[in-house]
Amino acid sequence: MRDFLDRVYTGRNEPWRYMLTVLLSFVVSNVGAGFMVGLFLVAILIITGRMDAFGDIPGFSWPALLIMVAVAFSTSMFFLYVGLKFIHRRDFISAVNSRGSVEWRRILSGGVAWFIIVGILDLISIVMDPSSVRLKFTPAFWWLLILALLAFPVQASFEEIFFRGYLMQGMWMIIKRPIPLMIMNSLIFSILHWWNGTNLTMSLSITASTFIIGLVLALITLADDGVELAMGVHIANNLYVSVIHSSPEAGLGNLPSLMVSPSDPYASPLALILASALLVAILFRGRYGDVLDVLRYRG
Repeated sequence: MRDFLDRVYTGRNEPWRYMLTVLLSFVVSNVGAGFMVGLFLVAILIITGRMDAFGDIPGFSWPALLIMVAVAFSTSMFFLYVGLKFIHRRDFISAVNSRGSVEWRRILSGGVAWFIIVGILDLISIVMDPSSVRLKFTPAFWWLLILALLAFPVQASFEEIFFRGYLMQGMWMIIKRPIPLMIMNSLIFSILHWWNGTNLTMSLSITASTFIIGLVLALITLADDGVELAMGVHIANNLYVSVIHSSPEAGLGNLPSLMVSPSDPYASPLALILASALLVAILFRGRYGDVLDVLRYRG
């Protein structure tokens, strides 16, 4: 845990460096990405002569949103790299792990574990209440799969490196105990997801669920001295809730996923607690001491 968090001290950490890096990674990158995607969509509309060139409704249909996600977060990742390398004067990998290189096996392990857990729990839920889900398959599914594979790996990877790496390391300089550190980090992470819901109830549910998963991802990161496992979990989660089983209320609208159902905002956080416990049990089997060390640490 300390090996990873203390990487923050390998660079320069004046407050203005954090403000500038956050500004570049979130504001400048998203404005620039929005401009680029806007130009792209205008070009498509001119070429095709159709206002619904990428979907069944005019404007920001789900393909346009996924394209924007891919471009925006690729730009955010670039500016985060610039911020770490040239503003903070430390290596980008220092916000990923304490081992010196990305371990792809860990990303795959986290993703596979979460995908299986969510899939099994989802299957149990469907068996208990088949009427809650509608199965469908259309040719548009393949476009969704392609765009999701382009968008969500980079989006989830950026969020993990930024929140569980860069930001949590920066907060470590002030908050020297893991549990308050994880709570504050997850609170910031969850608040920024408030606008993913389409109504008040859904926003509350998404924020609560994001706080829970944020806590678990922070714990996994500290116990594993790196964000790779958390990256895999985050990527698998976003792919599952978009490509496999989606809800029109969850932010991206009517996706041509394999299964569609109206969200149950009250069950989601409860299911996440069970899924998260299973995740930690699977990923850290044989080394639960690493998890306990984080929870017991007092400085």
